[in-house]
Amino acid sequence: MPPFPSVKAILICDTVIHEAGTNKKSLIGIFEDIHVTHFPFPYPRVAVYVNLTDAHGKYTLELRLIATEDGARIGSATTPEVEIDSPLRTCEFALQVGNLVFPKAGVYEFQIFANSNLLATKSFHVKKIDKNQQPDLPRFGN
Repeated sequence: MPPFPSVKAILICDTVIHEAGTNKKSLIGIFEDIHVTHFPFPYPRVAVYVNLTDAHGKYTLELRLIATEDGARIGSATTPEVEIDSPLRTCEFALQVGNLVFPKAGVYEFQIFANSNLLATKSFHVKKIDKNQQPDLPRFGN
């Protein structure tokens, strides 16, 4: 059984660009909360960047987005199986979840699994604002 990886970073953003020549990742639109004007609110996609270490062997990563209030699954994504050759290596993954619908305001959580074992979580808030209100972060909706 492969060792349990350590999570060094989880960042939520609009998109992750992977540069093929250099293998660098560019995270675009990093955020902590989402401000919307109505519910239910359709959200086209969210990207999650995960940085792991202490892994050695074969892994399948799964990302689940849940509503913390009732545990309802809002979305999920899975990577193909990857083989990590050294526990000293840092590994980066970008997972994308699309066609989301947030049913109401509240706390939502990304859960990161490796080989069906929960590694870490990252929570954020979805908040309703008046369409004339100027939030600290970008708002979505009419």
